[in-house]
Amino acid sequence: MFAWYRQSALTIVYLCDVADTDSLVNSEWFHRGWTLQELPAPRTILFYTRDWSLYKNIASSNHKTDAVVLDELETATGIESRFLTNFSSGMDNARLKLQWASMRRTTRPEDILYSLFGIFDVRLPILYGESAEKALGRLLVEIISVSGDVSVLDWIGESERPLATSVPRNLSDSLFMSLCPQFLSRSLTLLGVTCHLPTILRRTPVSSAPSGVIELYPFTNAPLPRFLSRLFRLPCIAYYVTMVELQRADPSAPSYTYNVRASGLVLLRITLPAKLADVTKPRGVLCLVWPWPSRSHGPSAGPDVMTEEQLSKLEEPFNALLLSESTHNNNEYKRIAPSTLITAQPTDRASVLKSKVRIFRVV
Repeated sequence: MFAWYRQSALTIVYLCDVADTDSLVNSEWFHRGWTLQELPAPRTILFYTRDWSLYKNIASSNHKTDAVVLDELETATGIESRFLTNFSSGMDNARLKLQWASMRRTTRPEDILYSLFGIFDVRLPILYGESAEKALGRLLVEIISVSGDVSVLDWIGESERPLATSVPRNLSDSLFMSLCPQFLSRSLTLLGVTCHLPTILRRTPVSSAPSGVIELYPFTNAPLPRFLSRLFRLPCIAYYVTMVELQRADPSAPSYTYNVRASGLVLLRITLPAKLADVTKPRGVLCLVWPWPSRSHGPSAGPDVMTEEQLSKLEEPFNALLLSESTHNNNEYKRIAPSTLITAQPTDRASVLKSKVRIFRVV
């Protein structure tokens, strides 16, 4: 359907619930899932009101070129005008596109994800009855496998355990952190993530790291994330936790805030929806990891060489995932989903230079 609208000479939108003097902001059209792609895809679009008159009698051959209409469209959809006027389907801005869809509704739960296939330019089968959770899981898997964009793993909400514990149960119950506004108030649960020792080693294991994690690549040669046989091969920089101290507890919320110290990071505060002790019994190894999308850190100066710009980026704060070693298998980890964004800060350049990218296999 996206291609159909993209190839149209003119797309006419009839807003049956908008009178001549009304604003299009309140139209139901902007809350339906399938109409999302009908907005950015066409190059030329005209809006008509209930009596089939042009919206606000704006005499224009294309409402996408009218500043007044564009401002109202931004307000109604939360989509910036640059995406409305010059949109290309694909994997770019993945979390932003998921945010657009999270505020819309469909009759069939799966359709909220199927309506995004054209926007992401993916070729996936339509499987009605699979549930919205599984459809979302398949879409996230495709995004990571094709683009290497691991930012879609950085979310808060319930996990879809039957498919993969690294994907949320659905869009409306999940918060894709850093990009989505704080408009969600659903309960939060823990998200399990596992990693396994890769079968082919290119380097010797790190003596100080658990057996499930190995030092594999320098920054500049790290592979892109991939999904094979229901497992993510996820490159990460790992910082191992050395101290955890409970600062504040509110069981009625529930909310538990901890001071956490990890080697190579400035002391940070993390808020969780469950007691950390309850999550990690018996006590296992905790670590904060930075999923490493190597292509996003710019071109390298050569093999095993980083530019000053790249090193500076590595010294900046980043969004971290908190992992706990599995109680059943020391080669596996579980992700602990926080209540708020975890922002970590390397202590100095020396700690950055000691870091290496290690490969996790994530279910």
